[in-house]
Amino acid sequence: MSSDFVPMNLLLSRKLPLNSADFEVLRSSEQIYVDKAQPVLNISVFNSSFLFTRPRFFGKTLLISTFASLFEHGFKYFEGLKIDKQYRKFWENEKTYKVLRLDLSLCSVFSDVKEFLTAFENQLSNALIRIGMKLSEKGENDTLISRFDRLLNGFDDASLVLLIDEYDAPLNRCLDNEKLFSEVKNELCAFYLDLKNQSSKKRFVFMTGVNNYKNFEIFSGANHVIDLSLMSDYGTLLGYTKEEIEEYFSPFVENAAKVLNISYEACLNKMATYYDGYCFDSNASTHVFTPRSVLNFLKYPQNEFDNYWYESSRLPSVLINYIKKHSLCTPDAYGREQSISIVELDSSSDSGEVNDLALLFQIGYLSIKKAMPKDKVVVLNYPNSKVANSMARIYVDKFVKGKSWLNLYTEFMEHTPEQIVDFLNNNLLATTYVVYPVENESVLRAILGCCIKSSGLEARFEESNACGRSDLEVRAGKRYFVIELKYASEEDQTDQLLAQAEAQITARHYGEQNGQGVIHVYMALVFSGKERRFVKYSVRIEE
Repeated sequence: MSSDFVPMNLLLSRKLPLNSADFEVLRSSEQIYVDKAQPVLNISVFNSSFLFTRPRFFGKTLLISTFASLFEHGFKYFEGLKIDKQYRKFWENEKTYKVLRLDLSLCSVFSDVKEFLTAFENQLSNALIRIGMKLSEKGENDTLISRFDRLLNGFDDASLVLLIDEYDAPLNRCLDNEKLFSEVKNELCAFYLDLKNQSSKKRFVFMTGVNNYKNFEIFSGANHVIDLSLMSDYGTLLGYTKEEIEEYFSPFVENAAKVLNISYEACLNKMATYYDGYCFDSNASTHVFTPRSVLNFLKYPQNEFDNYWYESSRLPSVLINYIKKHSLCTPDAYGREQSISIVELDSSSDSGEVNDLALLFQIGYLSIKKAMPKDKVVVLNYPNSKVANSMARIYVDKFVKGKSWLNLYTEFMEHTPEQIVDFLNNNLLATTYVVYPVENESVLRAILGCCIKSSGLEARFEESNACGRSDLEVRAGKRYFVIELKYASEEDQTDQLLAQAEAQITARHYGEQNGQGVIHVYMALVFSGKERRFVKYSVRIEE
C-alpha cells in the first residue's frame, strides 16, 4: 500500500454522497449525484400507484426524496441532469403539488396493534402538518381510516401525491408473531383500500420497501399497484453500474488504486468482485454495485476491500424475525445456484410460508444470476464474495455457537497446515452445534466452509473440474489450500478413509486448475464423529 495517501476531502472539491438521503441537499451542495433523473421522470408522468422493493442501503430514501422534489418544485433541482426533451416539455406544463410523505420504519416499534396504530397516526399527523393539513378531530365511532377518508375528500381530483418509504417495516417487525402480523396487516389493508376507493384523488403514489407483500391482500387486490421491482427497465434505478462508477467516480478510483498500489483496471475489477453482482431484473440483463459499499471503499481505500455489506446491514430485522420461527437451509445450499419461479420470488404469500430464497433475495443476500423466461424461472446465488462471507457469518454467529472462528484468517494466511488442524480441532471441540450437529461429511463440509468464509477468506464448496469435485478450496495470500474431507462413524475406518482422500486428491487433480502461481497445499482430513475432531490427516505441498 502506498504511504502517500491523500485525505479524500483534499483530493477533490466534490464530496462523496455517503450519508446523503435528501435529493435537494445533495443537489444544492457539491456532492456527486449519480443521475437517475430520466427513469424517475419515466415513472412520474403516470397517474398510478407504484411499488419498488430493494435491500437496505440501496438508496430508497434518496429515491423517495427525488420524487418529492420533482412534485413539489418541478425542475428546480434537476437542472443540468440528463433529461429527454419530451419529458422536460411535459413538466413545463405540469403544476406542483403538496406531497404527503410517510416513513413507516418510524412505525415499526410496537408490542401490540394498538401501539402500532398510535405510531401510525403520529406519523400521518406529522406528515400532514408539514404540508399545512391535519386530520379531523376523532368522533365517538371514528377510526383512523375514517378520519383519513374525510381528509381525502377535501383533495381535488388528481391532486394527491403520496410517497411511502419502507411500507413493509411494520409487517417485518412481527414476522415471527402470526396473530400480531395479521392484525397489523388488516390495519394497513384498510389504509390502502381507502386509497384505492379514492383513486380519483390520486395523482401519484410511490412506495418503497424491502419485502414484497403485494400478493398478500395488503393492497386489497394488487391489480391497482404497478410493481416495478423486477422490471428490466428499472433494474439500475438504484445501485451503480460499472459505467456510472467510471463516469462519476473515476478520480476516486484512481486515488484508491494509487493507495493500494494497483492499476486502475485492477482496482475496478476487485471492486466488481467484492461489491457488484446485484441483479433485480427478471431477465438477468442488468446488474449493479451496492452504493454503500462502493462509497465507503472510495472514501477509505486505506482499509482495502472491507466487507461493508455485513458491517452496514448486520442482520436485517426481517431476517432476525424470520429465523425465530423458521429454519434456513443447510449452510452449503446457499453457495450453489438454486432455481425459483418468478411467482415465488415476486411476493411473500403469508406469514407462515415465506420462501427463504425469496426472503434472502429481497434483503440482498441472494441475487439473480440467470433467467429462463420460457419457464418463468430464475437462478439465484450470492451477488459477490463479500455477501457470501456475510451469509457464512450469519451461520457461525447464529447457529454454530461457541468459540470465535475469526482467527481462521490468520491461521490460513500465516501458520503451518499442522497448526491449522490444531486450531480447527480446538474450535470444533469447543463448539455447540445448535441447529446443524456434525453427523456426516456434508454437514462437516458446510460448517467448516462457512467458518472459513466468515473469517473473510475466499472459500469454494465442491469446486469442480473435469475429473470430479473437491470438498473445499481456500485461497489465502500466496497459498492455495485443497481440502478433502472424510467422516468416520467408526474408529477402524480412519486409515482407510485417509487413504481414500489422498487418492482422490491425486487421481482427480483437485485444485490444479486454480491458484496458478501460488503454493498448493493439499490436505486430506478424517473427522471422527465420536471424538468430534480430526483424528487423521496428511499434507502435501507443491510450489
